[in-house]
Amino acid sequence: MEHGVTWLNFLPGYRQIDEYIRTVQPDGGFLGVPVVFQHVAAAILVTIILYLIALRARSQLNRANDNGLVPEPDISTRNFLELIFEALYKQTQSMIGKKEAGRYFPVLAALSMFIFFSNILGLVPGFSPPTDNWNTTFACGFFVFIYYNFHGLRVNGWAHIEHLAFPAGRNLLGWILFPLLFPIEIVSHCARPFSLGVRLATNMIGDHAVLFAFLGLVPILVPLPFLGLGLMVCMIQTLVFVLLSIIYIALAVEEAHHDDHHDEEHGHAAGAHA
Repeated sequence: MEHGVTWLNFLPGYRQIDEYIRTVQPDGGFLGVPVVFQHVAAAILVTIILYLIALRARSQLNRANDNGLVPEPDISTRNFLELIFEALYKQTQSMIGKKEAGRYFPVLAALSMFIFFSNILGLVPGFSPPTDNWNTTFACGFFVFIYYNFHGLRVNGWAHIEHLAFPAGRNLLGWILFPLLFPIEIVSHCARPFSLGVRLATNMIGDHAVLFAFLGLVPILVPLPFLGLGLMVCMIQTLVFVLLSIIYIALAVEEAHHDDHHDEEHGHAAGAHA
C-alpha cells in the first residue's frame, strides 16, 4: 500500500468524510495537530473490537453454572480478561486502597484496554493505530487529568486546591514557600496530560516506524523479532500510562486523608502534652 493509505480507506464513504474533516478544521489542525480521519476511524474500529470482546466474555460468564466463581477449564476470552483485570485490580488496590479501588477500576480497565488494542493495531500490516496521532494520546492524557482532579475535588473539596498552594502545610514555612511552590505545583499538574500524551505517542510512532521499515526491506522472517519487540513496547507503554494514572488518582484522593491523619496525630500529641 502507498504511504498514508490503510485498509480503512476502502470503506464506503471514507473519502467523503476525510475531505469534509480537512475542510472544516483550521489551518494546521486543532492546537497545531491536524485531525486525520484515518486515526479516528481506527479508534472507532478499536472501540467496536472491545465491544465485541466484552460481549463474548459476558456470554461466557452468563453460561457459567457457578455464577462465574470457577474459571473455565479451557483458554477463553473470559479467562484472558480475568487474568489481566485481576492483576490490574490488585495494583489499584495497593496504590489507592481496598475500599476505594472499586470506584476507579472500571475506568482504568477500559482505558488500559483501549490503549493496548490501539497500540496492537499498529502491528497489523495495513493499519495505522490511533495512538500514532497526537490528538488521541492527548485526549487520553486530558481525560486522566480531568478525571483525577474531579475526584480530588469530590473527596477533598477545596483542600485539593489548597494542597497545591501549601504542600508543606498551613504554617509559617508553608506561607514562606507559597510564592515558590504554588506556581511549580500548577505547572507540574498542567504538564501531566502533555507528558502522558507525548510519552505514549512518541514511543508508538518510533516503534511502528522501525517495524514497517524492516517490513518494507525484508518482509519475510526478519521482521519477526521486531514484531516481538513491538508487542513488548505496546504492553509496556500501556502499563506505564495506566500506572501513572493510578498514581495521579491516588495522590488526588489521599490528600485529605493524609492531612486529617496528620491533624489527628497533632491533636493527640497536644492532648497528651496538656
